Formats: sequence, C-alpha cells, structure tokens
Amino acid sequence: MTQAWDKNGRRWAVTKLQVEPNLVIREFETQVRPSKAQSKRQNLKIFEIGYGKKKFKNMPKPLQGNLKRSGFSFGVKNITGVRVAEGDSVELKPGAQLKLAEILAIGDVVKVQGVSKGRGFAGAVKRYGFAGGPRTHGQSDRERAVGSIGSGTYPGRVWKGKRMPGHMGVETKTIENLVVLYLNPVTQELWLSGPVPGAKKSPLKIIKTGKKKLVELNETASGIVKVSEPEKEINVSEEVKEIEVKKAEDQQEAKAEEKEKSK
Repeated sequence: MTQAWDKNGRRWAVTKLQVEPNLVIREFETQVRPSKAQSKRQNLKIFEIGYGKKKFKNMPKPLQGNLKRSGFSFGVKNITGVRVAEGDSVELKPGAQLKLAEILAIGDVVKVQGVSKGRGFAGAVKRYGFAGGPRTHGQSDRERAVGSIGSGTYPGRVWKGKRMPGHMGVETKTIENLVVLYLNPVTQELWLSGPVPGAKKSPLKIIKTGKKKLVELNETASGIVKVSEPEKEINVSEEVKEIEVKKAEDQQEAKAEEKEKSK
C-alpha cells in the first residue's frame, strides 16, 4: 500500500495490484432456478477463466485437454467461473485473453473479494472484541474469559454459532466501493483506493459494480501519480557544529563592541 493525491489535494490510500493474464478456457450453459420475482428459469453462460502460470505436465489430463483445444500451450494455477446472463453484451471466446484496459477504466467503482489473512488460534477478546470480565474480587485469571455460554435448564446445550475462541482469519471477505485510480495497460498494474483482503501475492476477484466516480490524480512530470517520500535524514553532529560556530562568532562581536565602548 501507498498513498496518492488528486488535483483537489485529497489524499487517497492506494493498494497496488498486479493483474496476471486471464485465459478464457471454455464455455458452457446452465440454468438457474426461478426466484419469486421470476416465473421461468434463466439461462446463463459460464466461462471458465484460468489465471496464474503453471507447468503444463503438472496439470490433470482433462484440464490439459481443455487448454489444448483452446490453443494454450501452458498451464494455469487457478480456475474460476464467470457467469454471463442472456441480456449482457459480453463477447468472450475460448482461447482469448482478458485485458485490463478492456474491462476497467479510471474512475470505475468495484468490489474486491479475497481470503483474509490467517491469525491462528485466538480468544474471544481478539476474535470478536469481547470486553472481558471485571478486574475485581480476585479474578486475576478471568479477565479475558468468555463468561457464561448458556443456561442449564433451557436449551440445556450451547447454541450452534456461539462466538467462542477458535481459528481466526482465512475467511472470504468482500470490500465494496473501491475506485480505480490508475491502470497501466502495458504492465497490467492496477491501483485501487483503499485496502483489500488477503496477504501479499494472494489472488483476488474484482467485480465491476457499474458505477463511476470522477477522479483526477495529481501527475508529476514523469506521468506517475505523486506518492509520499520518506523524510530526509538529518545529520545532528553537523547542526551542533554550526550552532557552536555561530555562538563563538557572537561572543567575539560582543567583546569587540565592549572594547569600543570603553575607549
């Protein structure tokens, strides 16, 4: 993460992302059950998108066949499905590569989905923000305890989903209303406003919401967004020397003035 400024002087928190080639492997159709508002089943097209490079020989043979039929000679690490409804005007063909500039533009509002960092085993205070027990009446070992977890008469058990200590993190999280601030179609670099879930080099799913925001970033002469620079280190010893020299000069001037007055 870093930071950048727009032309109005507003500071934006920026997350830099690297978009790898997204390969369209194959296409198939499916049907979705009708909801209460719909009376008929909806036909959907699903495209298999592969991303991340992997050795072709280390992939399952059925997937190798799908990649060969689409014209790819290298493997992919991950595969996900992208749904396209009947009315959407999206032209995807097996064997094509999705490019960043064709899908997103500066000012687009997106939501980002990813898996959060793993925090290991954590107690209820850290995991859910519990307040803990009082620090009185000798409760030295109960400050961060959960407390009562249910009554004995009814239901006579602990309810499913009770917030208790356990494994923290590694959950699917979605961050909404992030804005595309900068993209480079050559290097496939993407800058978003705000933090995203997950550790470094972890995969993310970016979904365009259809909204747009006017953003004009403050550009430097090199064409890159202005980011913060670390403060220059100050050499303290040199500053002390300069102060001492100035004091000595002031003392000499004061002595000269006293001599002239005495004359």
